[in-house]
Amino acid sequence: MPRYIISYDIANDTRRRRVADCLDSYGDRVLESVFELKVSQALLGRCMRQVKAQLNLAEDEVAVYRLCATCEAARSYLGANQSKREIGDEQVFIA
Repeated sequence: MPRYIISYDIANDTRRRRVADCLDSYGDRVLESVFELKVSQALLGRCMRQVKAQLNLAEDEVAVYRLCATCEAARSYLGANQSKREIGDEQVFIA
């Protein structure tokens, strides 16, 4: 299943919290404004529709990057959370 990195810059605290909550239900937070998702393209589309509904498109930004297999294998972490994870091995259930 493909992996995606999603980062955001959201001006309003309420919108930022709602977007983070939405992304957290699909994947894992790796940094304060960065999530990693291991989801199908269809589930990513559903997630992005939910995220978009929370945004003020004139003020907020969300970036989505797909990780290729080579990039995924080469990722690394430095700092406090470096030993934290193998992201995306959990199962995601969306009602």
